[in-house]
Amino acid sequence: MQDSRAPQSIDPEVLSAALAEPERLAVYVSQGTGLGGQVQGEQPEFVRVAVLTRAAPAAVQAAGEAWLAAAEALGVGPLQGIEAIELVAPRTGTAWAGVPADRRAALLRRGLTSLVALAPEVGVFHINDEFGAGMLLRLQSGAATGEPRLDARLLEHMVFAALTYRLLTHAGEAVVVTAANDGTWSSRQVFPEHAAVWRRALISAPSEAVVGIGLAGLAEALVWATATRRGRAEVAAGPGVIATAIAEAEAELRPRSTNLLRERPGGGN
Repeated sequence: MQDSRAPQSIDPEVLSAALAEPERLAVYVSQGTGLGGQVQGEQPEFVRVAVLTRAAPAAVQAAGEAWLAAAEALGVGPLQGIEAIELVAPRTGTAWAGVPADRRAALLRRGLTSLVALAPEVGVFHINDEFGAGMLLRLQSGAATGEPRLDARLLEHMVFAALTYRLLTHAGEAVVVTAANDGTWSSRQVFPEHAAVWRRALISAPSEAVVGIGLAGLAEALVWATATRRGRAEVAAGPGVIATAIAEAEAELRPRSTNLLRERPGGGN
């Protein structure tokens, strides 16, 4: 396993062209959930999700726009994107905290419809702190104190190593896209020895510009709500309409899910 290379700026049209190539496998990677806001003494869990689809970029764009349009039709917005975890368990004081639960449930269902329309495979990376040998606790501590941690790079390598292994089973190259926290467009090498698996690099792009990232965020929120102790507890303590929507989503996504750490299609996590 080699260290990542420094990011290099790319033109958005380069990504668009790569995604538009016939039969190209697009892989949209969520940002990761579970390392913030933990209750004292609670064992941390981390979830990150990759949505794999051969749907054309226009179809992905249409699916994301349909979800945003549904939000606006319910009186929410206009929006550049939807932070799906806020639909499940909105934080106190956020805009979503004031949206009635039935509207949030309707948006979860509409988002799921958009996601499923892409005929995706949902690759799930889910670990707890026991699996990580204290890594998640160290990351939490570093985030609280503002101290950078080598564990952050190690965790990222674990995620992409697991995803690389999964992609070895797919014919041809894939384009892997994740959100850029600073809104830039860039590419960087992840594992040079596996560069042929995808298009030589990992592409980072603004989430509002690549709607597939937002749909991956929806899948991540649904996995968090059903697979982690914290997520299940928050759903159970919340409105029944949200719990019902989450249960429906779990049943819909389970046959499409692959545990990236176990390589067991259809088994979820």
